[in-house]
Amino acid sequence: MCKTWVITVIISGHDSINPTLYLVLLAIMTALTTVATVIIAIPFPTSSGYLNFGDVLVMTSGLLLGPVGGFVAGGVGSMMGDIALGYVHFAPITFIVKGTEGLLVGVGTLRSRGSGKLRLGDVIGIILGAIVMMLGYYLAEIPMVGQPAALAELISLNSIQVTVGGVVTALIGPRIREYLAEVVMTSSDTLELDGTGL
Repeated sequence: MCKTWVITVIISGHDSINPTLYLVLLAIMTALTTVATVIIAIPFPTSSGYLNFGDVLVMTSGLLLGPVGGFVAGGVGSMMGDIALGYVHFAPITFIVKGTEGLLVGVGTLRSRGSGKLRLGDVIGIILGAIVMMLGYYLAEIPMVGQPAALAELISLNSIQVTVGGVVTALIGPRIREYLAEVVMTSSDTLELDGTGL
C-alpha cells in the first residue's frame, strides 16, 4: 500500500508512464545532476560557494520529470555534489534551494508534457527556479559570509550559473522531453500501480 502511494506521488502529472522507467530516469537525472555539479567546480574566493553547471541538470530534471521528480533529482543530486566536494555545510541549504528550483521548473512545465517546443510555462518555470536559486543562496550566505560577499557571489557566480542553466535547458530540454514522450514514457507495457508492478 505504501509503495503504491509513493510511486503514485512521484509520477503525478504523467498519465501513461511506466513507473519503472520513470524511476530509472529519476535515478539517472539525480546522478547526472551530481556529476554536473562536481565535474567543473570553481571555488569563489570571497565566500564558501563555488561555480558549477549543475543547474543545467536541475532545470532539465524539472522539465522532464515534473515537480516532484525535479525536486528529488535537483535537491538530492546537488546536495550529493556538495558533500562530494567537501561543502557539507551547504548540503541542507542546497537540498532545499535546488530542490525548490527543480520543483518550480516542473510546475511550470506541467501543461507542456511531450512538447518539443519551448512553451510559456517552461519559460516561467525556468525564471522562477532561477530566482529561487539566487535568492535562496543569497539569504543563506548572509549570516555565513556577510551581506557584501553574499551579494558579490549572487552577482558574479549564481547569476552566471542559473543563466547558463536556463539557456541550455531552454535549448535542449523540450527536444529531450519530446523524445522521451515518444519513445520511453509511453511504452506499451505500462505497469499497474497496484503495488505488484515494482
